[in-house]
Order: sequence, then C-alpha cells, then structure tokens
Amino acid sequence: MNPRRCLLFVPGSRPERFAKALAADADQACIDLEDAVGPADKDTAREHVVAFVAANPARRGELGFRINGTTTPAGARDLALLRESRIEPDFVMLPKVESADELVVADQALGDRATRLIALIESPRGLLDARAIAGATPRVSALMFGGFDFAVALRGRPGWDAFLAPRTQLALVAAEREIGFIDVPCLDLKDADGLAAETDRVIALGATAKAAIHPDQVPVIQSRFLPTAEELARARRVVEAMETARGEAVAVDGKLVDRPIELAARRTLALGALGTRT
Repeated sequence: MNPRRCLLFVPGSRPERFAKALAADADQACIDLEDAVGPADKDTAREHVVAFVAANPARRGELGFRINGTTTPAGARDLALLRESRIEPDFVMLPKVESADELVVADQALGDRATRLIALIESPRGLLDARAIAGATPRVSALMFGGFDFAVALRGRPGWDAFLAPRTQLALVAAEREIGFIDVPCLDLKDADGLAAETDRVIALGATAKAAIHPDQVPVIQSRFLPTAEELARARRVVEAMETARGEAVAVDGKLVDRPIELAARRTLALGALGTRT
C-alpha cells in the first residue's frame, strides 16, 4: 500500500527546509512555489526545487511541488520548467483550478512522465466544476480543498460551517472518481487535540488525507487514519467470515455483515499494515 494520509507544505523560498520536510516522514511533501514565494523570488525558488528533486530520486514518502496558476505568467514559466527539465516529481499540485483545461495543459507539459496531478479547489467556480476537473486526465490523483481562499470567495467566515458543504461535495466527487481528497490544513500549530479532532471529523466525511503546514502536525494527522487494535481485529474477523461464507451476508459479533462492510474492512486492514493508534 502507498499511503497518502498527510501532505506537508514547505516554502519554496526556504531550501534549507526541504530536507527537513522529507525527514518529517509525511506521506507526501509538497514544496510550494505559489503563495509561499514572492514575485521577486520565483526564479530562484524554481532552481532550488529542480536541484532538490533531482538530488533525491529515492525517498520514503512522495515529493512534489505546487506550481503557480497555469493561467498566470509565473505558472507559464513553471510549466516550461516541467517541459524542459529532466526531473520527475511524484506529483504536481495546481492551485486555484477552475476548469478541466488547466489540468490538460499541465498533463501535456509532463509528457511521458509518471508524475500525477493534484487539483486545488479554492473557489465556488472550481467547486461547481469539480467533477469535470477530477476527470480531466487520468493523471489527476486527488482533489484538495483550499478552504481559506474559498471562504473569502464565498463571502463567509473560515470555519467548520463554511467548510462543511464544499468538503462534503469534494469528498463525494473524489469518491465517485476513485481518487483522493485532501483536506485543508489547520493553521493553529499548538492545538494538537483540536487537529486530531478535526482530522477525525473530515475522515468521517470521506477525506483520504489532510494537509499540514508544520512537521509537528504530521504524526498527529497520519495516526488518525490508522485503525485501533480493536478495529483492526474486527476487520480481520469480518474478512475471514465473508471469505468463509463466500460473499454471502453473515453475522459477525452479532451484527450483519455484507459486501460493503467487507470492502470497508479490507481498507482497514490495508491501513492497519502501517500500524495502529491508541
């Protein structure tokens, strides 16, 4: 299994932090060339990213970067870098995506590389076109929710209420397309309990990952996706019972179990191979 439970952002203007981001053991590390880099530093940041990705072909987690919007001059230069360079990041994230055409342009820039695409949805227009965006190219591996930009565009206030509807819709679209859904990062770096609780809530909505903006957030997030020892044991019993029953509905621990429950149990077993949480 290739887990993608947490995506850790690191500023593209801080190359001394790139290795630290990989060392945090996030399932995905994303170097940010967009919001985290000022206009005057874009070219230098690109050089740092190319050098770092080229120097780290073997890594435990995945490594990629967020480019600038494909309709901006900075984004055009990022796409030119992808066309011309020999680097092969695991993924490239596109910000503020509002149409499937943006994914198609990035797909063409990547040529025959195996690099995947992550579409960041940050506006009502992007949300309304999310299904087309998710299906724009087979490279699209996940949708990510950009909650704070979205709340501004929505004319609302960032928080659970403003984020609930778009989170739910993006989770639904991602599930229908069988791709990942990455939740917005938590900006409070000191509230580990609040981060754990929020992660649990978005997992219940269908999130397959949550973004992080500090290495300390990574273990909190990734552990919440793991089953408890009790949940893992029950999943084993469910799968064993269904295999014995050859797919027929059967009672396990006094509860009826059928094919959907078996599929959920198999997902639990896959995550349980990574460990359990308390």
